[in-house]
Amino acid sequence: MPEVLRNQLSAELLKLRTGLALPALLLVALAFCALGQLGLVYAESDPASAGAELTANIVGLGASAALFATLLGALHVTGEFSSGSIGRTVLYAPGRSAVVGAKLLATTVSGLVFGVAAVVCSLAVGYAALAAKDSGLTVDGSTWTTAAAVLTICTLAGPWGAAIGFVVRNRLAAVLGLVVWGTLGQVLVLGQIPELGRFLPEGAQFALLGDASGFPDALAAPYGLLLLVGWTAAMSLAGTRLFTHRDV
Repeated sequence: MPEVLRNQLSAELLKLRTGLALPALLLVALAFCALGQLGLVYAESDPASAGAELTANIVGLGASAALFATLLGALHVTGEFSSGSIGRTVLYAPGRSAVVGAKLLATTVSGLVFGVAAVVCSLAVGYAALAAKDSGLTVDGSTWTTAAAVLTICTLAGPWGAAIGFVVRNRLAAVLGLVVWGTLGQVLVLGQIPELGRFLPEGAQFALLGDASGFPDALAAPYGLLLLVGWTAAMSLAGTRLFTHRDV
């Protein structure tokens, strides 16, 4: 990578590290995951007999952190449009495409952070909750497969949110849209129009997690991965094109 692009990426990573959005959203994401995992464990009457399936489900709930990774990606971009600092960013960058690329890469890193934190939190909360019920985690291959799926989903959620930010630009519109869709819209579409929902990013996430009970119409995991990568790439290309052709 050329030095000028490394500098651009370093600047974007610095913005993420020094802002309050990353730690705040990360804490909320982990709290949200923990509540779901506690509810799952305490709803299980006999966790010992559930075994590896329960452990995989506990880890799979970590994928809910993806919404917050997406919000961070969107805020990282739209915040500069709202403050007007995007003009200065473009001025000091080697080109607009470099700005987009650096932000997408930086939010990919932040997404990975969310994924790792979510998996670690899932295992820790699951261990503590099961210990309180005189049981324990049953870790096997399915646990690590689910953990890898959570990491992939959260990692891709970062640049997905950043790309949406380049398309929408308005911070309030991006955040409201993502929250409403992430909490209500996807539930309605997946529940009422599963033949369409299976091809949307949320359907691809269910496919990657292998969660047949949550969404039985999901595609096979390899197709879910390809679909999720395809959606992220398509939105990134759309964001790049709009950013390079519109005034800032």
